[in-house]
Amino acid sequence: MEYSIARLNDMINWVQKNRRDRFTDFLSMKDQKILLKLIDKHDDIDCRFDGGFKEAERKIACIYPSFLAISDGEHFDAIKGIRINGDLIRLSHRDVLGSLLGLGIKREKIGDIIKRQEICDVIVHRDIADFVLMNLKKIGREKVIVSSIDLDEVIEPVIEYEDIKTTVASVRLDSIIAAGFKISRTKASDLIKAGLTEVNWETNISPSFEVKEGDIISLRGYGRIKFQEILGTSRKGRVYVHILKYK
Repeated sequence: MEYSIARLNDMINWVQKNRRDRFTDFLSMKDQKILLKLIDKHDDIDCRFDGGFKEAERKIACIYPSFLAISDGEHFDAIKGIRINGDLIRLSHRDVLGSLLGLGIKREKIGDIIKRQEICDVIVHRDIADFVLMNLKKIGREKVIVSSIDLDEVIEPVIEYEDIKTTVASVRLDSIIAAGFKISRTKASDLIKAGLTEVNWETNISPSFEVKEGDIISLRGYGRIKFQEILGTSRKGRVYVHILKYK
C-alpha cells in the first residue's frame, strides 16, 4: 500500500499546527520522492529518512518543524531488526513477505527484507516487532526461529543482476525497456502508455522519454533494470548500451 498525497499532506499540516515531529510508517521510494516534493513547499518543515541500514529502500520518515534539531547519526526508535533462521535456501523474498502479511500485518509496517542463504533479516516498525517474534513460526512449510537483533547487526544485502550488453536504436524509454526485458519495442511502448512503467520511482507514460545513465526503470509484472551506461555508437548509428537487470 502506498501513502496517498492527501495522507502525507495531512501529516505535514499536523506537524505545522502542533510544532512537533511525527513519524510515517515505511515509505516506498516513490512515496519518499513525493514527500520531499511536498516538504519543499514549506519553509518551516523538514524531514529525515531512516530504513535501519545504509542501503535500505523502504524508509520511515520523520517530519519535523525546522527549528528542531534531528540528529542524522542515530536510527529512529520506531525501527527494529528481526532475524529469521531456518532452512530458507529454497524460499524467496516473496515467501518471507507473504508469511508476514499472512499474520495480518500491514505492508507499511514492514521495511526491507534481506535474505542470504539460511539467514533473513527483516526491518519492521516497533509496533509489530513483538507480535512477529511471538507469532512467526513458519515460512511456507519451513519452521523458523525468530529473534531480535540490533540494527548494526543487519546483514548487508547482496544485489544480484544479469549483465546485458546490446545495441539499441536510441536511448528512448521504449528501446531500453525492450532490450532490458527482452520484449518487442511495440509491446514496451504499449506497457509504458498503460502506466506500468516508473523511471526513478516516478510513473512515466512517454515511450519517447530519453533515459539517462544511472536511471532505474521498473516495469510492473517484469521487474527492474538499471540503465548503467552508454558504451559507444556503431557505424550504422546504433547505440551500444550496458543494462543491469535485477534478479
